[in-house]
Amino acid sequence: MKNLVFPFTAIVGQEKVKKALVLNAINPAIGGVLIKGDKGTGKTTAVRALADLLPSIRTVKGCPFNCDPDEPESACDLCREGDFEVEYRKMRVVELPLGSTEDRVVGSLDIRKAIREGIKALEPGILAEANRNILYVDEINLLDDHLVDVLLDAAAYGVNTVEREGISLQHPSRFILVGTMNPAEGELRPQLSDRIGIHINVGTISDIKKRVLIMKRRDEFEQDPEGFIERFRDSQRELLERIMGARKLLPAVTIDDYLLELIARVCVDAGVDGHRSDIAIVRTARALAAFNGRRRVHEEDVEEAIILVLGERIPGRTYNRENTRREMQRAREEMEKESEDDGGSDDDSRGDESDSSPEGDDSESPPEAEDQGPDEPETPPDDTPEEGDTGSTGTGGMGMAVTTESGRTPETQDVDVDIKKLLKLKGKKKERLYGSRVESKTRRGKYVRSRFPRGDHGDVAIDATIRAAAAHSRGDIRVRDEDIRQKIRKHGARASIVLVVDISGSMFSERKASMVKGLIERFIEDAQRHHDRISVVGFRGRDAEVIIPSTSHGASFREVVDGIRVGGTTPMAQGIERGLEILRAEKRKKEYVPLMVILSDGMPNVGLNRNPKREALEAASRLRDEDIPSIVINFERGVRGGRDFNMEVALASGGSYYDLENLKDPSTAIKSIMEHERAVFQAQ
Repeated sequence: MKNLVFPFTAIVGQEKVKKALVLNAINPAIGGVLIKGDKGTGKTTAVRALADLLPSIRTVKGCPFNCDPDEPESACDLCREGDFEVEYRKMRVVELPLGSTEDRVVGSLDIRKAIREGIKALEPGILAEANRNILYVDEINLLDDHLVDVLLDAAAYGVNTVEREGISLQHPSRFILVGTMNPAEGELRPQLSDRIGIHINVGTISDIKKRVLIMKRRDEFEQDPEGFIERFRDSQRELLERIMGARKLLPAVTIDDYLLELIARVCVDAGVDGHRSDIAIVRTARALAAFNGRRRVHEEDVEEAIILVLGERIPGRTYNRENTRREMQRAREEMEKESEDDGGSDDDSRGDESDSSPEGDDSESPPEAEDQGPDEPETPPDDTPEEGDTGSTGTGGMGMAVTTESGRTPETQDVDVDIKKLLKLKGKKKERLYGSRVESKTRRGKYVRSRFPRGDHGDVAIDATIRAAAAHSRGDIRVRDEDIRQKIRKHGARASIVLVVDISGSMFSERKASMVKGLIERFIEDAQRHHDRISVVGFRGRDAEVIIPSTSHGASFREVVDGIRVGGTTPMAQGIERGLEILRAEKRKKEYVPLMVILSDGMPNVGLNRNPKREALEAASRLRDEDIPSIVINFERGVRGGRDFNMEVALASGGSYYDLENLKDPSTAIKSIMEHERAVFQAQ
């Protein structure tokens, strides 16, 4: 059955996504596209439609790595050895699933050949399939760290190096990387984010006419896909001719020094790290000029390139058309002022840039294509500021600038904290579960060595198994049960922290509310700094409530934290039990280290069976019984009745106990406490 793809030019709206994909098709050196935003907005449809639009590629016949016969110097070892035939293959969208193992991505030993023929051969992975194609990663921000490292290497060198079971092989791996993400689920690792050239944000289309058109076109496509495709054949052909013409024109496109300086100044003012953004803007601007049939980059090309490259790259700052024009004008004024200060000498490199009309340009303009097809006029550029944009300058940090009632921001008020004075009780020794190189309990992570199986025979180490079998085999290799070896994998282990917070009221409820918010904010900052997950459970009244569900991007819940109100009684047992429910689920997944942090300033005074203290201690003891590490923190002087109940809770749970009641601002100690506890996790 023929797989029919929705035409690229029939896609309604999402102009930035379509433009970004087209520009990468013209110049793959831009570095791909990172798309942030809502699900169901046509991102995957656009990616698949672009691959279907583009022409077939010339490849070496039978090569699993799609080697280019016209570039023998970048071919794999097999294609370099002798003569080969040429064939044409359609461009593909290769998906990298989040749960992929490193072997599936990089490549692994061909088990069939190893066992049947006794020879070592490589089974190509996803990076081999992606060479000269489009590599699509949905929810790229949730990709495991060891897979991010693999992508970084391939993106940096255009080569994938496979070292598996005694095999060492290199093959080309150049691809257009398209990643999508929901910022509420966590930020993308900075090293990978920096590698991706264009960053854009998409949202659900709110224009009623466009939404109606989307429904009509989708229905028409499903009713008669071939007839629908035929309707857009001319616009598809025109767009393809324009892309192919731009590819040919691209090497001849030049950019003046004046515009290069303008780009550099805008990037410096934006506070971007490194120089990749500058280079991506230049490459994007040249692709835009070529797409518009010009041999010289104009200022409007630079403006659009800045919007695409810097648009959503910097936390707290958005580059829409209005902001970009303002930044470019500021850069021009700086350049003019410096030119006047240097004696009025004018740099001739600006040339005749003011003449941006096509008539005065040395161009070879291919025919213009209507991106929306015959039924919809091309959407004009949106000059209005995007929703939520204030034009303010961001900090470049994680986007959660918190200010307390005293006017301080937590990041600027760190003080030296003596952990020894605050730590009143050491918890029981913890297994080494947390860190960058921890033994994985699942099939995720980097394979480092083998061992005899424990439990089932899953995740078999083929190389070690075959070596063990070869020792007693004569001729054909015969694998016995006692020959089987299991893989030991290492991965970057992160914590899933459940913050159980006392938000019961007191006569100083406003003061306590401010203190609780400051503590939660500090824990969120610390979790994001270490790429941990965090959830917040508050207990008050007669029950406990989940204030923040388990997430790796707690900063997105700032409004929820700001809205916390204190009041009611202190049902500590219910809070611990609700937190336990979350951590039990995390333990079953075996992906995160569970950790409970209990913050309270007083004695439980309400329970299920009218004995709140005993219920709280019983709930805490279940943390010890289920091997869930815990930390108990007293953050304010409360009514103790001659006993320190928080210490009793720590003793029952087997956790550490910190007393912060004498600190003017308890939140300043959180960073030091978590650093100390993480060190304990990793030192055992």
